[in-house]
Amino acid sequence: MTVTRRNIFRHFPDLRAIFLWAFLLSLFSLAIRQSVSIDPDFWWHLKTGQYIAQTRIIPHIDQFSFTKTGAEWVSHEWLSELATYLSFRLGGWVGLLLLFGSVITAALGICYWRSDGKPFIAGLTTFMAAAASAPLFGMRPQMFTLLLSSVFIAILDRYLKGNKGRPLAFLPLVMLMWVNLHAGFALGPALVVLYLAMAAIEGNKNQIKPLLITLAGCVAVIPLNPHGFRMFSYPFETLSSHAMQSLIQEWLSPDFHQFRFLPLAVLILATFAVIGLSPNRIRVSELLGLLVLTFAALRSGRHIPIFAIFAAPILAKYLVQLSTSQSRVRIAVRSLPATGASVVISLTLLFLPAIVIVRQVVDFNAHQSSYESQRYPSAAVNVIKNQQLQGPIFNDYNWGGYLIWKLYPERKVFIDGRADVYNDAFLFDYVGTYRADPMWRAQFQRFGIQTVVIDPQTPLATLLRHETGWRKMFEDTGAVVFQHE
Repeated sequence: MTVTRRNIFRHFPDLRAIFLWAFLLSLFSLAIRQSVSIDPDFWWHLKTGQYIAQTRIIPHIDQFSFTKTGAEWVSHEWLSELATYLSFRLGGWVGLLLLFGSVITAALGICYWRSDGKPFIAGLTTFMAAAASAPLFGMRPQMFTLLLSSVFIAILDRYLKGNKGRPLAFLPLVMLMWVNLHAGFALGPALVVLYLAMAAIEGNKNQIKPLLITLAGCVAVIPLNPHGFRMFSYPFETLSSHAMQSLIQEWLSPDFHQFRFLPLAVLILATFAVIGLSPNRIRVSELLGLLVLTFAALRSGRHIPIFAIFAAPILAKYLVQLSTSQSRVRIAVRSLPATGASVVISLTLLFLPAIVIVRQVVDFNAHQSSYESQRYPSAAVNVIKNQQLQGPIFNDYNWGGYLIWKLYPERKVFIDGRADVYNDAFLFDYVGTYRADPMWRAQFQRFGIQTVVIDPQTPLATLLRHETGWRKMFEDTGAVVFQHE
């Protein structure tokens, strides 16, 4: 019996289906690629998760630093920290990459699902959103906020477009999880308010009451966390902190002189350009949401991913309208029958990102110490341990979390990435000391500093090399260690 080519390939998925899986794998690869550059706060998140897992106690006061021991610590990320540690304990570094890679991919996958023009136009605009958001990706609790924001926007968007309000009932349940995962939960009620304004502008009065009920439900579950009603004020305290808003990079406005923010500029310009060229006028409600979230992204880099997952489906919608109105730029998205050539192309599309993912994971897992030493003072920490250098230790802000993971409980840190634990005055004093301002000696005497581990290129390091009573114990290209004699 002769087997025809049609019989061989007829059950093979067509190019559209393969494209979707290849696209999701590519997003996963991008997420992993960004995650291997370990965020400075990752380390104290990991240590906190370990503490919770071992003691079954959620901390309410600081215990990692000697400068703020006993001060209030709102551990608003306790659930994500526990999930991070358990992933690390069960799967090591591979487990962490899989966890956060999956969270990021799921958030972007929802963005793709909301977009018109599947698979190719939706894939293009979702990739643009991913590229714009990539500087904020990583192994960090904020990724849970990205995912849950994407869920909120998807449900609210479908409701505003005329779907029944039943899915709105899920939002308070999502909010209950969110308030225990990350302080970004404040975005939940904010998004409901935004969609309330959008519904009001569109004159959809019958949609306002269900949205108000949803808003009340989301607000009502906020106290259901280990810190209770304290979580109502905590996000606003963070937003009003002058030190956090002016010293922490991700709270600053994006600097478009940096290449990493170029995809954001492309996404913003492309979105408004396509809307302007589209034969159909944008809905006022869409324009309102787009303007509000564009402002938020330009105000603070931390909000870029939220803008991106909101804007990408709008860009896809008007790009489809533009392409169908111009026959010369029409993009065909029809399904093609499987042939030998299409099967080869499909398998190539599928296996290339899969191979990249495997290589990234294997390389990071096998050479994690090398990745670590590129950004963190691993050799300096070994010197402190081996030579038993005594504290208190003055340390680089970005290395505080790493020192907590490596040295606690034997040694505590001067400062770390929990900026909310340290008040504005303390943070500005720290910056002054780091820059070797005249008050640095007073701060060292106040806390009895005996060991210093900082970047060798800083003004303080230059000063201590020539300061009487201080001896350099170690130096490499990444860190220098001084001991008080």
